[in-house]
Amino acid sequence: MSFAPPSLTLRLSKKAPKDLGQQLEKLLKARKNEVWTIAISDEIGQPTLYEKEKKNHEDRQNAILQAPLVKRLMEAFPGTTLIDF
Repeated sequence: MSFAPPSLTLRLSKKAPKDLGQQLEKLLKARKNEVWTIAISDEIGQPTLYEKEKKNHEDRQNAILQAPLVKRLMEAFPGTTLIDF
């Protein structure tokens, strides 16, 4: 993704609507009364916001699992799992 108003380049997930670029252009024109250029790229660049949040969540969960108290609890209660927090 790159952002340099009035230009925006996005890498979309497979679930994104095919016409998302046009939708954003229309929205920005209507809301900001500006003409924006929205480009869609297949290049792998920075992680998506979802990927970043997922990684942060996994890192937090791993940090919790490495805490000495949590390790002792999991040893004391075999089969215990950490549920979403």
